[in-house]
Amino acid sequence: MTLSDQLCKLAKVLSAPPKCIAQPGLPKSGSFNPDSRDTMQNAQALLEALRQSYIRDLPSQLDELESLILQRSPDDKLERWQELYRRVHSLKGSGGTYGLHAVSDICHPFEDLIASYLSTSEPHPPALTDFALRYLDLLRETTLHYQQQQPVDELLPQRLQTLNNAISATQHSALIVENSDVVIQLISEVLSHFRFRAEVARDGYLALGRVLSGSFDLVITGMETGRLNGFAMISAAHLAESRRQSTRFVLVTASGFNTPLPEGDAVFHKDSLLRENLFRHLRDLALTKTGQ
Repeated sequence: MTLSDQLCKLAKVLSAPPKCIAQPGLPKSGSFNPDSRDTMQNAQALLEALRQSYIRDLPSQLDELESLILQRSPDDKLERWQELYRRVHSLKGSGGTYGLHAVSDICHPFEDLIASYLSTSEPHPPALTDFALRYLDLLRETTLHYQQQQPVDELLPQRLQTLNNAISATQHSALIVENSDVVIQLISEVLSHFRFRAEVARDGYLALGRVLSGSFDLVITGMETGRLNGFAMISAAHLAESRRQSTRFVLVTASGFNTPLPEGDAVFHKDSLLRENLFRHLRDLALTKTGQ
């Protein structure tokens, strides 16, 4: 029985007209209905039965996900991961329907992981398969706890956070320092293509603090950025001894700018070629991360 069929069955129970029993001396509208309590109890029992049936079927659904992850056919990679995304998205929704919130909590970052690779034209790296299988293992362990009626609150949060952190560590990180929403959107789209995890700041002075205390692989900044302009922020970051030396900077400006930047950094104009220039620069940029 599909989830839709099961919910329809439950709806019929809840919508069944109660039997009215007339009580002496009371108008019909005030009649006590003992069947209403039975109807609610029946609905609760049916919902619990459907929930247990869903939990019993979960392992077979997870087996199908594993089969999709491990398929090796080179001709249908995109279609396979698209199907996996649909399955995980559906599992997230059905888990919430039956009150299995731990399943939904795992599926949410799981589908985000798949979506981040589907949004690029690059072939998926081995890390994608590895992380997908690790999410799947966590789903299996969570399912076992549900089957054994054991609490998952102590198991899930720390294990899930550890896995999410491991995935974040394999992604490039970027800071966008810019005031124009249009330019921020354009830069974000280019960064997304290369799977950058991007953050946004609109003030150069605050951005400098984040650069010095953070671990960004790339900083793309406009020239006019509040209390500290983009060039001054880049210069200060390069002078700071605490800055990670691997951070690269890109300055985007609407005005002429001829001052040379340190090797590895770049300047692009805010014009019709900005998207193309950023794309080409990121493609050629030698940024390596563990697991990539």
